[in-house]
Amino acid sequence: MAPSPLHQSAVALIPAEDDTLPLSLRRSRRNNRRLPLRFRDMLPEFPLPLPPQDHEGQVEPASGCPDAEPPPSKHVQLQVAPVSTSNSPHADKVPEPRPTLKTDTNSFGLFRLYDEGSPPSHDPQNCLDTENAVQPHQVLSPQQRTTTDSPFHPYPNESSFRLGDWYWNEGMQQSRRNFQKLIEIVGGSEFRAEDIRTTNWTAIDRELGDLDTAESATTDAEEWLDADAGWIRTPVTISVPFHRRSLHPGPKDYSVNDFYHRSLMSIIRGKLLDPTHHKFFHYEPYELRWQPPHKARDLGVHGELFTSASFLEAHRNLQDSPKEPGCDLPRRIVALMFWSDATQLTTFSDAKLWPLYVYLGNETKDKRGQPTAYLCTHAAYFQSQLPDSFKDFVLENTGGKLPGDAFFTHCRRELFHAQWRVLLDDDFVYAYTHGLALTCCDGVKRRLYPRIFTYSADYPEKVLIACIRNLGACPCPRCLIPKDRVHNMGSERDMLQRHILARSDTEERRRKVTAARRLIYEQQYVVDTPQVEALLKDESLVPTVNAFSDRLGHLSFNLYLMLVVDLLHEFELGVWKAVFIHLLRMLDSMKGNMLSHLDHRYRQVPTFGRGTVRRFGRNVSELKRMTARDFEDLLQCAIPVFAGLFPESHHSAIIKLLFLLAHWHGMAKLRMHTDETLGILENVTKALSEELRKFVTEICPAFAAKELRREAECRRRRQAREGGGGVTQTQGAANKGNDRHPKVLNLKTYKLHALGDYAAQIRRYGTTDSYSTQPGELEHRLAAIERRQARIRRIRVRSQREALTGDDPVPDAPDLRHVIGKSQNYPADLTKFVQSNLDDPAAKDFSVKLKRHLLPRIQEIHVGKDCTDPTLRTPRPPLEHSETDDESFFTMLNQVVFKGNRIYQHNICRINYTTYDLRRETETINPKSDHRDIMLLAHTDGTSIHPFCYARVLGIYHSNVIYTGPGARDYLSRRVEFLWVRWFELMDGPAGYDHCALDIAKFVPMANTDAFGFVDPADVLRCCQLIPAYAEGRLHPDGIGMSRGARDCEDWKFYYINRFVDRDMVMRYHWGMGVGHVYAYTSSSTNGGQQDNSQFVSGLVDDAETSLEEAQDDSNEIQELEDDSALWTEMDYPTSDESNGGADSDSDVLVDAMYESDEGEDSDVYDGYKF
Repeated sequence: MAPSPLHQSAVALIPAEDDTLPLSLRRSRRNNRRLPLRFRDMLPEFPLPLPPQDHEGQVEPASGCPDAEPPPSKHVQLQVAPVSTSNSPHADKVPEPRPTLKTDTNSFGLFRLYDEGSPPSHDPQNCLDTENAVQPHQVLSPQQRTTTDSPFHPYPNESSFRLGDWYWNEGMQQSRRNFQKLIEIVGGSEFRAEDIRTTNWTAIDRELGDLDTAESATTDAEEWLDADAGWIRTPVTISVPFHRRSLHPGPKDYSVNDFYHRSLMSIIRGKLLDPTHHKFFHYEPYELRWQPPHKARDLGVHGELFTSASFLEAHRNLQDSPKEPGCDLPRRIVALMFWSDATQLTTFSDAKLWPLYVYLGNETKDKRGQPTAYLCTHAAYFQSQLPDSFKDFVLENTGGKLPGDAFFTHCRRELFHAQWRVLLDDDFVYAYTHGLALTCCDGVKRRLYPRIFTYSADYPEKVLIACIRNLGACPCPRCLIPKDRVHNMGSERDMLQRHILARSDTEERRRKVTAARRLIYEQQYVVDTPQVEALLKDESLVPTVNAFSDRLGHLSFNLYLMLVVDLLHEFELGVWKAVFIHLLRMLDSMKGNMLSHLDHRYRQVPTFGRGTVRRFGRNVSELKRMTARDFEDLLQCAIPVFAGLFPESHHSAIIKLLFLLAHWHGMAKLRMHTDETLGILENVTKALSEELRKFVTEICPAFAAKELRREAECRRRRQAREGGGGVTQTQGAANKGNDRHPKVLNLKTYKLHALGDYAAQIRRYGTTDSYSTQPGELEHRLAAIERRQARIRRIRVRSQREALTGDDPVPDAPDLRHVIGKSQNYPADLTKFVQSNLDDPAAKDFSVKLKRHLLPRIQEIHVGKDCTDPTLRTPRPPLEHSETDDESFFTMLNQVVFKGNRIYQHNICRINYTTYDLRRETETINPKSDHRDIMLLAHTDGTSIHPFCYARVLGIYHSNVIYTGPGARDYLSRRVEFLWVRWFELMDGPAGYDHCALDIAKFVPMANTDAFGFVDPADVLRCCQLIPAYAEGRLHPDGIGMSRGARDCEDWKFYYINRFVDRDMVMRYHWGMGVGHVYAYTSSSTNGGQQDNSQFVSGLVDDAETSLEEAQDDSNEIQELEDDSALWTEMDYPTSDESNGGADSDSDVLVDAMYESDEGEDSDVYDGYKF
């Protein structure tokens, strides 16, 4: 892929001649001193709001709906600025600039642009900012209720309710987190085992789900009609066309009685009047922009629907339209987002459930993506199949002969759109046209207009919604590009045709459908007669009146625009799955049992994060019970696994294809895009399309690829079903392995074609996580389960109104950079440790290196340097020495004294970091697990321009350190935490996004004096995944290592640095393009990765930040991570002034401090922190 201004690589541009060398012959990029660069960590912060405007009729917020005023320190000034048109979805329709209201930029450079006529009357992110900072735990009152008016009814008491709440809302999802919740319930002080012994769980579940108690009658119909839920049962009638040669020709009505649904307007009213939904609701859209200090111009930011171009366009069109007569209410949009997906209820029957889910795009996508936020509404359950009696009805009218498949497909399509006509009722159309006047939870009366923005569905449902043919001549529901040209995805001509040939609900299309229906219903032609085909086939239309066009077409609603892309089905279970399976076929065609090698490698891939990359337990080549997330993991780890399996003549091209697939997937799945990153996505899309075509035309023909054995077995079973069992088991066994058909990779698919729409869709609707089909997949529940969960939520809210206790201590401290436990249960005498490891290379000069690392840190603590000091963004100066100044060097080191001559070991260390999209995430470092590799900012010295350095953590420690050198304030010990690490070094060779290759590292040889060292946990950016280069083999094939401390017996020669392990990692290598990566806010030099510390903007530093010393004090509030039994003893200890003013000399105080009893834990106190 050719480099572009938007596609800057944050890696070294290595001379091309090194590309042909094997890894074993390449040079390493070795730094003489591995000193990580220190950086400022900033907590996520929402864009600053505008002050409330009086002219909108703003009143005091209603109870339960706080509208937080912006604090005085963040007050902004209104100013008029021209609207940027860079987010316009149509290149040829540039709107005129509008006057806007601009907020100040926040600490990350984000600011908002509101239309001058629509200032914000309610800003949910004010509340979210406060709630995210401190989230109190609401604990139920311990008083037990057993009467019929108990808030826990139908549960007899609180213990039963909490257990039932866990079962229905947590227990069905088997995970360690949910198991921990169960332990907290049964182990809580409020839980009483005697309260649940006599609980009739069956009766309670029946009352919650079936509603056959006093709340409703016992009929089948009324079990759906929960007054709170608003369910309605409506009969649906379709007109069934029988052709002229039937026994009873002409259209006949057929009714389906059981269509259960809710009114869309009742759903909208319920959400807008619900205080729990109001706090997440944005009434006014705005444009979000980013102006970081290292960019010459501000950039558009794409994420939420309410900041998207489509929402702004709809809002402005509404404001420009005539008002309702006599109405001056502010007019706002309610953004509807639909999800539907038919799901199989069981594996042993054909029972299906086809739910319709509704979200409001005015609510933030982060909350919509959380099932526990309960922002999803079940709006309808479509009839997915015609009843069995429908076949009898057809036979009665045809005279005993069943029509073809086209007839039944037409009837199912008619049924689907008939159900949608019920949903798009007159009330909805009226509100769509004239709005709904409603007093919202904040006390402001508005006129609200529903608008449909997105409809997320897989391809079979898309064609059903769009009324086009499944894989017809023009298979795309958004454009009319012919099927024989969809493989040209990404080319300039293809991208131009998508715009020119975009589908539109035109009058010409409606006339064609009307003419076709006249032939079928009035002239009684067969559904798929040539006369009908002549009208519809060219554009892949069908003879069904589209419900969206019929009900909303006259209001300029273009139904095709709402059919958004679907990353899960189109890429993870589409293009990537097809490429992966064909790679398996190619490996299967080679000698050497390559599939077994592939399976073995995948099983050895280290896990990463909390479920980010899970263990590959099965043989992946068998493709058994694999979901979309399994294929996602396969892609993210594919390059190290496939490396070296294919012949050298094709190896580079296949690795490049895998790199582009992983890069495209990471960019398409970003939760926050900017104009720059969208430019990268477009470039990667083009490069991927070219590489896929090259793969099919040049590489695939070199392999005699056939069906996998699993594919052949599935085909034989399918043929047996279709042929009535004509293939016997004996014949099947004889043919097994001999009838595997040749296979090719088909690029003429809609799923590949859809990849070209992602950048445009993100510009129009925001990022793909906002309308992915994944939330819909998570919402698949049986109707009874959905009702039980809703009831339990109401019980929980009712019981919480009774009594709320005060705030519990926050178990985690996301504002801290890292968290290490406070226990001192694993002490190690430093002298004994060194003596017992004299023959271990890892422990060579252990004490000297540790003191050299700790001396600058303890000096900073005594000097009182604040971590916001700009000088701390540079590495601490190393302590250099030579043979001529050994005495002075060791004199300096002796100024560092370990209290009791001890260090204390810990099992885990938690690292908190801010992601590119302004989330606060936590990772756990555990030296005894796969989660032991870390990345830090590199201090480049001109010889290397890679922005990061990498290390493996061998141990996590703290020590109580006494400083006796110049500037010491006292001889009290200070707790200092450090990581013992083994360093990696990068290998020379082309790497990075421009070269489509992963970086490769190896361990620094143990003979090097800098192979091992120490790291301040605060300097760790985050954990990283280093996957072994399996093709190069292990460092010690005999399994005998050189170091016990380094545990190198299982080391590999080389490791791939996986930049695709998650989306935040992808953006860290796009230097300076992640909004949350403030350490990269530097002017880009020609190398694209080296930091210029002098140009770091000091304005990003918050004066209210605590110092390094205060942050250590704050860690007292952190819950113990490793040993909950650690107890701290209160005692008085003299302050530094008292110590210096006493009778003891400084030497006496120092001796006492060094050799004070140190069993289990220290009891010294310094500034409120105990040691």
